[in-house]
Order: sequence, then structure tokens, then C-alpha cells
Amino acid sequence: MNTGKFITAGASLLAGAMLFTGCAGITHEPKVDVSSLADIDEDDFYKALKAIDIDEDDVAVMSDTFLSFESDDDEFEIIIDLTAESSNGNFYSYTQCADEATAKALFEYYYQDYKYVFDDKDFSGISSHEVGDDTAYVLIDGRLDNDILEEYTPYHDAIFLKGDVVIFAMASDYEASIEKEVNVFLDALEYPHP
Repeated sequence: MNTGKFITAGASLLAGAMLFTGCAGITHEPKVDVSSLADIDEDDFYKALKAIDIDEDDVAVMSDTFLSFESDDDEFEIIIDLTAESSNGNFYSYTQCADEATAKALFEYYYQDYKYVFDDKDFSGISSHEVGDDTAYVLIDGRLDNDILEEYTPYHDAIFLKGDVVIFAMASDYEASIEKEVNVFLDALEYPHP
């Protein structure tokens, strides 16, 4: 049984999942130099969404406010937050925070849901992650099993922090077309994918 990953932002519910079927023994993707990646703005995000057939009208927009999550009291001051969910349930977001410190705190908030997975003995797949002063990323593609509950959580997710911007792409399941959509979105940004 697939257990979902859930993160909520206001009324937005993020569910994600992805199965990795790669080469045995490979546990890490190549490192990413986030500082060498292009700076992404709102227009770039909308163009990447268009590449996966998400219209601008289907994007939820919050601006000049505080981003918060149902399960936590933390608030993150933002300039703009753009979120979209594709027809297959994949989740995409672009958040420009009030400053770099806030963006790093938001990235670390998301990172908390992943960091325990990387070295878990029940995780199979590949991952790469690094947190710097003003850049950070997570790429994860695999599956975490819970044999006791006979459940698993699949992953095919990417999170990037660059300056005051956090970009998040999260797959909803492990079908090839769902994984491909995440990859096409990230390719449109010229960012690496899991």
C-alpha cells in the first residue's frame, strides 16, 4: 500500500510519490552546483508549467503575505507563491521569499520531511542533497518501505533553493508518465531532475 507524503500550504494539499527501479548499489545521484543554475523568475515558472500543459489560469497565486502550513506554526514571509497541481496530482511550486534567510528557512522546512529518508535502511533508490548558505537542493528517486504496516512511500521529488527562491516539484505516484512530467517540467527550467 502506498502511503502519501502530505504537506499543506493554506488550502493546498501536496501529495507525492515515486518508485525508483535503478541499478543496484547506486545510492547517490551526482552532486548539483545550484549556484551554476539559472535564476528562475515567475515567467520561467509559468513557461515550465506550460511545457506540461498547466495553464496560467490553473495556478494558485499568493503575494505579499505569509506562507504557513496546517501542521505547524511557522510562517514564512513571501513576495509571491505560485502553486499548481497537474491532472495526475503532481505538485509544483515557486516561492520568492522576502529575503534569503526566509527562503533558507522554507527550504529547511521542506527538507525536514526528507532528511531521515536518505540513510534509512528501508529506503531503496537514489538521492543527492546538499545545504549551503544561500543554495541547497534535494533530488530523491526511490521508495521507503514500512514492512510492519505493509506500506511504502515512493519518491520522485526535487527541491531547489537559490537566493530568495525555493522551487519544489513532487510526483504523485510511480507511473512512468507521472515521473516523465516532473522531468519535463524541470528540463524546461534547465534544472536537473531525480
